[in-house]
Formats: sequence, structure tokens, C-alpha cells
Amino acid sequence: MNLTQDNVNGFLNKYLTIVNEISDKYNYEDNIKHILYVIVPAFILYYGINNESFIIRCFNEVKIYISGTTNSFVTATFNRSLKKNGNDYYTDKFIVINNYHGSSLSVLIDNVVHEFNHAVNSINNEIIYKDNKVLIRTGLSTTSYNKESLKYIEKSNEIALEEILNTSQTEKIIDIITSFSKFSIDNNELSNLLYNLKFEIPEGGYKSDAYSYQKHICYELVNNKTFAPTINNLRFKGYIEDIPSLFDTVIGKENSYKKLNQLLQEMHVLIIKYSNSRFFKERLINKIKSKSSEVISLIKEYDVKCIYK
Repeated sequence: MNLTQDNVNGFLNKYLTIVNEISDKYNYEDNIKHILYVIVPAFILYYGINNESFIIRCFNEVKIYISGTTNSFVTATFNRSLKKNGNDYYTDKFIVINNYHGSSLSVLIDNVVHEFNHAVNSINNEIIYKDNKVLIRTGLSTTSYNKESLKYIEKSNEIALEEILNTSQTEKIIDIITSFSKFSIDNNELSNLLYNLKFEIPEGGYKSDAYSYQKHICYELVNNKTFAPTINNLRFKGYIEDIPSLFDTVIGKENSYKKLNQLLQEMHVLIIKYSNSRFFKERLINKIKSKSSEVISLIKEYDVKCIYK
């Protein structure tokens, strides 16, 4: 859908009503309600009007909680608890954000968009059954539990790649939000929010601080015209079991996708260790550089072998 001055207010007003209903349902404070005024229609534009009902269902099903923890960088998490009713399994879904009153508007929006994007990319084919395990899907990654006891078993290695792709999409969704300010907006609450937001977003587009090093290393992959649209489409629909073979076929080697995710996850762990370490930082930097070189080499091989880049 292309927004124009003639249709923008009608489009946004439609979702004002929907967000008001959701906010009343969960008793959201005005600050959360106001950012949802722009976040929900931006999701609709990003994923397409044909997925409108699906997006609205997600915002209806996933409640936002505000924790008592204060953090100027906000930080938020998408959470689920696995439940069992007879032979049926389901999840309770919610997003927790730290007390955000000391943070900037753009950081708060970034956190909420990022976590809801995980939620949007997790509802289709959310629960997967495998042998004696139940797997809950979060985009590309899965968390497995014992089928009978529901005890946690392990997480898969696609977490880092999931976060990289999710952060890239978050930036695009926020760019859609900032594009609303090009128009004359009738609603004063919306107009004031967009006016304040535009002073925090550079003209060249929004760049999230999340996973900045990993995004830099994977830039060619995330922007590859074969990889990104295909993987994000399968991730959105929940058909992640097809992804490894598609990646491996391009490379021409089995387990290439598995190797990429293993390297990214190892690199991610090293980056966390580096940020928390006071000693042996040079050793950690060298390990990060080594993993990074392997990741870049694998991505370049994929990129070279792609017919459509």
C-alpha cells in the first residue's frame, strides 16, 4: 500500500481504534498506547495489508508488562511459558520491558518493535513435535522441552542469526514509522509523537545499536536478494525446516548452514565475554577476529555462488 496525503489519516485512524481496544484490554498506560499508534500500522505496511489480521492477532495475544527494573537503554524480552492441557500444548506469550522513563523515545520504540517482530515471526507453526521433545520456535531458532515433564532441554544455534535478521527488520519498520512524519497528521497525539521522534532519527535512516558488530559482519548476507527475502518469508510462515537445504544447495556443501550458525553463536558468546571481561581482552579480540573471518569467508562463498544477489 502506498500512503499519500489523501489516504494517510484514514489509514492511521483505523489502527488508532484497534490500539485503543488493545490498550483498554491490557490497561496500558498512555506512553505505551501512543507508541503502538505508530508501531501497529508500520507492521501492517511492512508485512503487507494481506497479513493485517495476523498482525492484529499478534498484538492482541501478546501482552506488554513493565518491570520494576530501571534501565536507560530499556531492554526488553519476548517470553513464553509452555503449557499442556491433556495432549494439547500451547504457550502464554508476553513481552517484558524495563522501566523506560529515563530512555529516549527512539530506544523505547526500537525495543518494542524488536520484541514484537520476534512474536510476529513465531506464531505460525510455533510448536513443533520431535521424538520425545516439544520445540517452541522463535523465528529461526527453537527451544526444546521434554514432552512429558515440560523441562527445558536446550536452545538451537540459530539465535544469533535470528537476532541479526530481526534487528535488520526492526530498522526497516522504524524507517516506516518515521516516514509518517512526511504527511500532515490530523491526530494531535500522533503528530506530536512523530515530531519528537524525527529529531532522534538521522535522515539516512534508523540504525539500531543492537548486534551492531554481528550486523556488520553479516551485511552482505542480510542484504543478499536471494537469502534475505527467502529466509524471512520462510521464517514468517514457520517453514524453517526448509532453510538448511536451501542454503547448503547454493554453497554446494552439506552442513554449511549449520556451520554458519555455529560460528555466529560462538562469536556472539565471545563478544559477550569481551564486554564483561576486565582481563585477557586481547586474547578474546583475536578469537572474535578468527570467528569473524570464517563467517565472512562463508558468506562470500554464498554470495559468489548466488545467481540473484
